[in-house]
Amino acid sequence: EHGKVVYYSLNMRDLVRAQRRLLEIVKAKEAHRVEKSVAVAAQSFLAHKGNKSSETIRKYKRNLKLLTDYCERARIANVRDVSVEALDPFVQQHRRASAGWSKTIEHLRSFFKYCMARKWCEENPAIEIEHPDIPESDDIVPYTRQEVTRIISACDSVGRASYERRRARAMIMLLRFTGIRISDVVTLSREHVVRGYLVKRAIKNKALLRIELSPLILQALENLPHPRTAPADSKMYFAANGTLRSLVKGAERLLGSVFKISKVQGAFPHRFRHTFASELLAKGERIEVVADLLGDSVEVVRRHYRKWMEEWQEKKDKATRKLHQECPAQSTDIRQASREVN
Repeated sequence: EHGKVVYYSLNMRDLVRAQRRLLEIVKAKEAHRVEKSVAVAAQSFLAHKGNKSSETIRKYKRNLKLLTDYCERARIANVRDVSVEALDPFVQQHRRASAGWSKTIEHLRSFFKYCMARKWCEENPAIEIEHPDIPESDDIVPYTRQEVTRIISACDSVGRASYERRRARAMIMLLRFTGIRISDVVTLSREHVVRGYLVKRAIKNKALLRIELSPLILQALENLPHPRTAPADSKMYFAANGTLRSLVKGAERLLGSVFKISKVQGAFPHRFRHTFASELLAKGERIEVVADLLGDSVEVVRRHYRKWMEEWQEKKDKATRKLHQECPAQSTDIRQASREVN
């Protein structure tokens, strides 16, 4: 019942009669079982998630296609037949120590949870898939102040005309000082700038963002050229025509050129979000405030965005120095105390 084992008495003393009654119960339960193919269940799940952003839906589709293709090759027809053991080859084939595999696990768990709620299966086999231990070197590291300066300076050298340079600078300024995602940058409209504030629903999770914009950012937006191929009455700052994915890819190509000129190793747009959050936390800002600015939960911020920074290390050093002040014993004092004990 609801994934739990429930024991109850048949009120019988005769073992033969009890076994016969148990067989009747099992047959009745089998008769009410709903058989749902993996492919059909996946389509139903995607329709259920239709209110998510297009990029999130794309990732769900990609991960569920991996599952449905595997089940087809393994001749697993129904969701009910996808057991923990049946998923082992799938896990061995796709497992890797990366955040992408961790996200795949989350999507599979969500899919089987959806199926369990509709009685299409009795268990969630993805629960047994362990999240990878991602090495520290693979974690996203915030930019240093010097790296940010180099990136902003590189905006003045990108492209052949001021069109690309002004767009690049405005994008970098938004990413650096608001912490928004690249998808929210490329979909930014003049309607989203209200009395010096960026007020916008995040593309990814629909969270309401309300962030004060500095005069430098407002000036960079004011200096932006009208997007090429966009209608004359368009209020968009960066976007013209195209899907969200194509707009993001176009912005990533432009910023990729900036990062190449800056010679900052491992630079990419999302690192600015980590820099924004980590720097605020290192300066002592409450994690609830940072989470609200990012449009994420406190748990997500604590897990992904509280990274090492110079200010954060200084706070930790200050904390450990309190112990040094309370216990100023020197190594010679410790050796002397040891001789006295002996």
